[in-house]
Amino acid sequence: MKRAYPIRVLVTGFGPFPGVPHNASETLVRLLATQAPFRANGIEVSTAVLPVTWESAHKAASSAVAAFAPDAVLHFGVSRRATAFEIESRAVNMCGQRPDAHGRIAPPMPLVRAGKPLLAPTLAPLHLIRALRRANVPAELSRNAGRYLCNALYYRSLTREGDGGPLAAFIHMPVLGDPSLRSRITITQAVDAARILVQAAAEAVLRAKRQTARQGRRRYRDGSQTFHRLGRSGGPVRRERG
Repeated sequence: MKRAYPIRVLVTGFGPFPGVPHNASETLVRLLATQAPFRANGIEVSTAVLPVTWESAHKAASSAVAAFAPDAVLHFGVSRRATAFEIESRAVNMCGQRPDAHGRIAPPMPLVRAGKPLLAPTLAPLHLIRALRRANVPAELSRNAGRYLCNALYYRSLTREGDGGPLAAFIHMPVLGDPSLRSRITITQAVDAARILVQAAAEAVLRAKRQTARQGRRRYRDGSQTFHRLGRSGGPVRRERG
């Protein structure tokens, strides 16, 4: 997928929060940042670890997006119910009453006033799932991103990014290192899977760019035909007979 221009993919993870003192998504993001870059494939990756606080998580993500100007954003978080990668298929405009890393509980109200109840991802979940499964990485589709900071970040990201901004997806991964939970992946496998998802995101960006270019050419072609058919004055073109 070598291109003259780099496709930029931002990858985020979360820090610790109550009940999860060591967040595997933070470890994944930090390890991903130390690995060999993707530049040979025309991909540039930036990473960010976000605080698990109702006040600062979205601000930190917005700052990372503004600084890097990505074409796609992959948000990672952990879920105690997950045993594999769970690609979230929607975000809801509501927060739950769970304390964040600072002990603050958000009121049970919409995340975005007058926002839509549900938002769909702009980076197709099935495309990501297929990419993982082709590499024998366990992956599932999820319709419930919860009511915690993961869902809140996802919803606000889609609100900001859905209108001409970067493609966005949220991926839940298992809580690693807890023997009471049955994870089907290790942190090494998780980092390898993240690289697969970055590649898949870049492929989706390329397809979107090609589609936009085709639509642009079609609009230009139609506009040109209309212009010549109607003439500069807006009336029909009269052809002189020879």
